[in-house]
Amino acid sequence: MCAATVLAQIRFTKHHIQNLGRERIAGYAISGRELTTWGDRLRSWSIPDGKVRVLGSGGPFGEGGAIIDVNRDGQLDVVAGEMSPRALVWFEAPRWTRHVIDTGVDTADVIPADLFGRRGILLVHRRAQVRFYEIPRDPSERWPVREIYSFYTPSDQGGLAIADIDTDGRPDILCGNYWIRSPESFELPWRLFAIELWNEHQPSAILRLAWMGPRDLIATQREMPDARLALFERPADPRQLWTEHRIADGLSRPHSLDVADFDDDGRLDVLVAEQSGSGRLLIFRNEAGRRFTPQIVATGVNAIHARSIDWDGDGRRDILTISEQAISYWRNESR
Repeated sequence: MCAATVLAQIRFTKHHIQNLGRERIAGYAISGRELTTWGDRLRSWSIPDGKVRVLGSGGPFGEGGAIIDVNRDGQLDVVAGEMSPRALVWFEAPRWTRHVIDTGVDTADVIPADLFGRRGILLVHRRAQVRFYEIPRDPSERWPVREIYSFYTPSDQGGLAIADIDTDGRPDILCGNYWIRSPESFELPWRLFAIELWNEHQPSAILRLAWMGPRDLIATQREMPDARLALFERPADPRQLWTEHRIADGLSRPHSLDVADFDDDGRLDVLVAEQSGSGRLLIFRNEAGRRFTPQIVATGVNAIHARSIDWDGDGRRDILTISEQAISYWRNESR
């Protein structure tokens, strides 16, 4: 862990939302005052009272999923990956009718995307291939798929984000160790460039990514028991390797990563949650100049997921955690 300077601690108080018992939550999404989860079941939780309702049937589901208004009716639908047999499906609100997008899909990374005016989702298939599924005119039919890029690398690839890396006005794709440059039109090939070379082990490039902009990318190794957390600074020529600014070492499977201004100083801080080891919930305070100071919010959390959210609507960034045992939120008590 990097050396700390003296900063006033941000104080959080833990609030219990729901015990999960044997209920497994694999993935989640947040929109406004609603938390949607999928795992053993597809469920929706209202914020902040935690009232829950079951959405449709199906499952069990894997981690990858997203919420998106598929049919443009003003209501958010749910995209999720069924585990047995493997299928990518979407559930149509408000009756939560199940529709098949494609079969044989294996993904832990799914995000909504708009490429050249085409609405759909991006995902990483089998940790080796970035795909774009476009919503067709009739979204109840199978969705056409465009293979963006297939990786042939020493490590699996994971983590997904969209940003205009080369500032040409077109959204590029960040995935694992790489960024993939957008072509001038949808039909043309995308080009791959390395950001860094974290590839010593099979899961080394299974990452969580957070684009801070305008030049900075935060990355952590979400499946490694001795993981790195770093800021990568985009060079003048982003086709070259990026400059690494190491934030922390020795993190234990930091499955969650987010950026938010927790101390209201105008700079984005970094939220990390370890899934194993001592299960720390950590904030790395941004001191400017690409320097960060760690603060341990709690230990023993062992969060499967953690996310910054203004849970109580008071304007301060709180933290939502989902562990195997419970859903909780950590209220930011800073004044």
